[in-house]
Amino acid sequence: MESNESLDYSKGNFTYENADEEPQFHWRTVVACVAMFMLNFVQVVALEGPPAVLTYIGKDLNAETTETWIPNSLSLVQAVVGPMIASRKILLVSCCTLSFIGCAIAPGAQEIGRLIAAQTLIGFGFACAPLAYSVPAEILPRRWRSIVQGVVNIAAALGAIAGPLIIGALVEGDTLDGWRDFYWIQMALWGVTVIGLLFGYMPPKRITSVDSLKWWQKLLKLDLIGFFLLLAGLVLTLVGLTMGGTQYPWSDSRVIGTLVSGLVILGFFLLYEWKGTSTGILNHELFRGGEGREGLGRTFAICLLLIFLEGALLFAYMIFYPIMTATLFETDPFLQVLRAQPFWIANGIVTGLYGLYSSRFKSFRIPMAFGFTLFTAGIVGFATIEPDDSTNALIFSGLAGIGFGGPLVLIISAVQLAVPHHLICTATAVAISARGIADAVFTAALTAALDSEESSLVPQDVGQAVVQAGLPSSSVDSFIAALTTENITALAAVPGITPAIAEAGVTAFKQAMADSIRVVWEIVAPFGAVAVIACIFLGSLKKLMDFKVQAPVEKLKAKNPRS
Repeated sequence: MESNESLDYSKGNFTYENADEEPQFHWRTVVACVAMFMLNFVQVVALEGPPAVLTYIGKDLNAETTETWIPNSLSLVQAVVGPMIASRKILLVSCCTLSFIGCAIAPGAQEIGRLIAAQTLIGFGFACAPLAYSVPAEILPRRWRSIVQGVVNIAAALGAIAGPLIIGALVEGDTLDGWRDFYWIQMALWGVTVIGLLFGYMPPKRITSVDSLKWWQKLLKLDLIGFFLLLAGLVLTLVGLTMGGTQYPWSDSRVIGTLVSGLVILGFFLLYEWKGTSTGILNHELFRGGEGREGLGRTFAICLLLIFLEGALLFAYMIFYPIMTATLFETDPFLQVLRAQPFWIANGIVTGLYGLYSSRFKSFRIPMAFGFTLFTAGIVGFATIEPDDSTNALIFSGLAGIGFGGPLVLIISAVQLAVPHHLICTATAVAISARGIADAVFTAALTAALDSEESSLVPQDVGQAVVQAGLPSSSVDSFIAALTTENITALAAVPGITPAIAEAGVTAFKQAMADSIRVVWEIVAPFGAVAVIACIFLGSLKKLMDFKVQAPVEKLKAKNPRS
């Protein structure tokens, strides 16, 4: 018979160890969950807002060729800093305060460098995403983790809806500077989050093996070598991908040298994590099975692959669906943002259902594979879009959103169940960082692919169409320049222009852009198919889905104790 309180005070820390009886929670746990809900909400507002109007920001700062660094800088910080996060409240408050400061810097940007610096600071708060996922998982029963992550994802869905709508409405009112006001609103949200964490999340003091160490000794315990190798390798790789095909040809020595250097350093990072240390960013214990943990190391490794693939699909949608919308269907910035909402609304509606199913039936393979299948189907649908397929684009957006509602929730839950408790935050951080790496790498690579297709098809198709419509060959270059920059005055001044020629040019431009953007979906769709297959090889986690609570913020008793 289990004790009614079921507390383990080993090493001065307490847990709820009654696997079979649901514990009773009070306000302290509820308030802590609300604080994490708010943190996840503002993180996604920061993530989703700028990409929705990225073309407007790029034009305002005269940085169309490097504008993808605005969202990339956020994800890069998460990818590198995320695995270093291991503490709790003090780090949460400190990183969110940096985000608050970054939001104050962004509105005054007159060139892209300052905005990237501001986004980098905001990225530290975004890098706390592992804690936003880990804390609710630790303070609530293991059986509820799928449900908990579903609720967390509802917060993310609300942020994904609110962020783009807010910045879209602001840009509609002021197409040049409206995006700047978004950062003031975001600053207020970060401020509320900091206050919520200070007074809402009050975990009891937990005794650890490093408590007696000085701050510099604790710093040396971090995987600093791995940190710098990962940072250097990712930055150089992304710079090479960004430069290639836009600033310089892919054959240029500056592109090749930068790319090769980055990839070599990333290779050294993997080698160091494998042979140079066993307790680094990629802690070896995460990948081990052992007695009582048969198949869990393999499950964790597969989950890393799955969340990387999920990131590839998600950020392809986030970055390139707005571009497709703006070039093919809608010029109003607010309506552009509105057209992306079927994805997030569908996601918010179904994500809790994925969590409920997983918790009720203690299953991960089936709902995860089902979600990836629908997500991939939506991506394939985007690859069929033509300039007159406005309604189809909305339908495929909703379909992809229904699919997206499952994978992230279930992958994070599986990761947190598959690893020892003392590594739960590290495991979550590594998973979220793998997703951030997918974001950064695929955004840069897909942008390069799109730019390459666009630079080839637009001059070719538009030039051919307007010449056939009667425009003198000598006016083709000026016509294309005016059309692509949306300069109505310059377009009207093109020698030989007529309404019929202009209409033919616009029609050809939309078709060329539809064909150019298609390459994005054709590249990422196969990765979705790989994810569906990988789900089959996940191990069973049923035996771990019980009522144990590994790091409660209050003393817990069984809700309905057995006599």
